[in-house]
Amino acid sequence: MADRKVIFVDVQEMLKDYQPIDYDRWDESGKGLNILHLLSPLENEIWAASLPFQDKRDDLGHAENVTYFALKLLHYFPTPNRNIIVPTAILHDTGWSQMTDVELKLFYIPNWKDYEAPLRMNHQKKGVEVADKILTQIGHPQEFRKPILDIISEHDSREGFLSVEDGIVRDADKLWRYTLPHLYLTMEKRESSPEKLRERLYGDYFSKPGFFYSDISKGIGRIEFENALEFYKRGE
Repeated sequence: MADRKVIFVDVQEMLKDYQPIDYDRWDESGKGLNILHLLSPLENEIWAASLPFQDKRDDLGHAENVTYFALKLLHYFPTPNRNIIVPTAILHDTGWSQMTDVELKLFYIPNWKDYEAPLRMNHQKKGVEVADKILTQIGHPQEFRKPILDIISEHDSREGFLSVEDGIVRDADKLWRYTLPHLYLTMEKRESSPEKLRERLYGDYFSKPGFFYSDISKGIGRIEFENALEFYKRGE
């Protein structure tokens, strides 16, 4: 218990200056206007090439949010490899673009859990194919290709983490669930409530072993969700 308290205090200290998303200024188009100035020229090429394949699960802005959080998380870990993390964050869900509308709609029916595992496995496989084509097309250095594709291949299904890069990307992916767009999507599609969603986000997800790579990500999740909830209630 003492060790957990020390970790929590350290996280609080590390995140004391963290600023959550200002949704009054956040562009909601999903085109990357919030992050393009943060990307290198090569990363901008990857983003532009991937844009037609993004946000196909009725989750507009997902790719941009994940990339945004990956960039944020980079600052909290020693020597992570940006050449792996940012391209992977951008490309991780492009596989959904290769699936049919019927398959995608299965996520929003009452018994969606019955279909979740095979759908996620399929989009991972197809995502590797799309990502490999894009990285080849823009000439991303070959030395980073395998780590990127390895992370994408099981980013929703892998037990444990391959590396700090894998952990950062997958935490960034999960942090999407703590944003205002996801809050709106959940209220619309799943007929839940903000309180029930908070219970799941802070309870099930935080306590599930191996779900998050880092306590830093959990800390950011709390900050972002409370911020999202404030904006959500303002618009009710």
